[in-house]
Amino acid sequence: MTGRLRRALTAIALLPLVLACGILGDALPPTDTTDATAEPIVAATPLTTPTATQIPPPTETASPTGQTTPKPTPSSTATAEVTEAPPQVPVLNDLSIDTDDVLLLPVPAVYAGDLVTLHVSPNLPRGIAPNDVQLRVLLDGQELLADHINYRKLSGDVVGLYQWVWDTTDQEGAHTITIEVDPADRILINDENPANNVTSLDVIVHPRRELTANEANASWIEFESDCCILHVVSGTAAHRDIERLKTQVEAAFEHAAGTLAVPLSATPYDVYFMDRVIGQGGYALEDMVVSYLDRNYAGGQLDELLVHEAVHVIDRVIAPNRITFLAEGLAVWVAGGHYQQQNLGQRMAALVEQGGYEPIRQVINNFFTYQHELSYLESASLIDYLVNTYGWPRVRDFYANATADDGLTLTDAIDVNLRDTFGRTLDQVEADWLAYLAALPRDLTAAQNLETTIRYYDTMRRYQTIYDPTAYYLYAWLPDPTEAAERGTTADFSRHPESETNIALESILLAANAALLQGEYDQVNALLGSVDRVLDSEGQFIDPQAKSYLDIVRAVADEGYEAQQIDLNGNRATVSASRPNWMNMVPLQLRLGSDRTWVLNQ
Repeated sequence: MTGRLRRALTAIALLPLVLACGILGDALPPTDTTDATAEPIVAATPLTTPTATQIPPPTETASPTGQTTPKPTPSSTATAEVTEAPPQVPVLNDLSIDTDDVLLLPVPAVYAGDLVTLHVSPNLPRGIAPNDVQLRVLLDGQELLADHINYRKLSGDVVGLYQWVWDTTDQEGAHTITIEVDPADRILINDENPANNVTSLDVIVHPRRELTANEANASWIEFESDCCILHVVSGTAAHRDIERLKTQVEAAFEHAAGTLAVPLSATPYDVYFMDRVIGQGGYALEDMVVSYLDRNYAGGQLDELLVHEAVHVIDRVIAPNRITFLAEGLAVWVAGGHYQQQNLGQRMAALVEQGGYEPIRQVINNFFTYQHELSYLESASLIDYLVNTYGWPRVRDFYANATADDGLTLTDAIDVNLRDTFGRTLDQVEADWLAYLAALPRDLTAAQNLETTIRYYDTMRRYQTIYDPTAYYLYAWLPDPTEAAERGTTADFSRHPESETNIALESILLAANAALLQGEYDQVNALLGSVDRVLDSEGQFIDPQAKSYLDIVRAVADEGYEAQQIDLNGNRATVSASRPNWMNMVPLQLRLGSDRTWVLNQ
């Protein structure tokens, strides 16, 4: 049966996908739904909820053989200042919950007036369907919500996510949140000990006056361009640079639409800029969300990121039910690279030579469980090969027609549509593609860049798991910007951990990204080595280079600034810094004195 005929006989309406920059998760937007998703759900029954987003799992097969990404480190505190993501508890034989399973967003602290989202990850034994797990939350003894486990993250983990459920206006001070799992004690098997089904945590709602004026009074502001409406939070870097962003967004949408041969919509696209990192720096629901901040340690270049996300917004016109693997490959292909302009063929050939290639069937069915850059490169290179071989019009037909309901697995669905469009099976296309790659001239620079890029992002994600875990793409909550703007909440799009350790390590990562874009690979590896040594030593800045960055951060802070970008050159440093309630960056010059302390030049 052809893919077209299958769809004609299928009554299931697939909902829009959630796309994260460098990430495409088939996550559903926060709407009330019980519809099927683009990838089957592994749980015993589908997750449905009237209050929160659902995310189907990234895989439909057994555990992969490829590299997986480490999980976030468990939190050690139960207060609202928690900055680490809840632990992914090993599956035990008893339904349970404790304080480490609860996270309040935004992080790192809650201030009066915030709309708080509750993230709960109890231990769910195998055999218990998430829909069957009821959950009750009490705030100071009064019921705040009663719901069930309702949300699947890109990692595949199932949690309870209840967005913006607690309005802390006029709630300054100490509070107690109590979470009860299976409060009616309806689950008998695999819940033999109901005593561990309740946990409580103390929460401090800080006075709003402790925030800077910019953040305390932040609001969403709209700016119009020819193609789009740009939404920024007042007082942020995006607000400051809005005229330049208008131009870049216009160019991105024009490039994406021109390459896809799809006319731009007469209705403006909505583009939201956030002053924090989530994942690789962006995602798309119905609208597009992009990280734009002065200390953007997610790396890459903005132009490629904007094109990537624009593709995810535009291509639903031709492929509303596209498959994750193909959609991410298409976005990278249109952008000309994942993080910068890249020769996808030679880059993929380098991956094969380095022994990093994974069979395409495995990657398609387990897209998110493989190393991130590997998955995206394989998908993009395959699209690149198909376009070079058959031309974009035929590839467009293939892409538009391939949906998850065309087969029992995603590989089956792609195989059916490859046969329909090109007369080749998936296995034949894979063999043709590998032969094509083998015939390409070798590029040692592409190989070195690939190897260094993979190390950069592995280190960056390791940093996230420890010091900025709510940004880590496999476990991140991707808030709906439209609803946030309607509610007037900005904290989830701007607030993030900013301790001196965060600032120092992010500054080193930012310097490593700059060196990577310049092809200075030895410098990149030296900087990443410094970050790794800090992470290895549980936050101790013993490494001399890392300590210099930390000392510079402290010296700048002593003068009332926050370091955003640091260019360290021997005994001299140039720092781009910010001041509270001031959008513009200030250039500072520092030198290392004879007493080995960093001081500002007067």
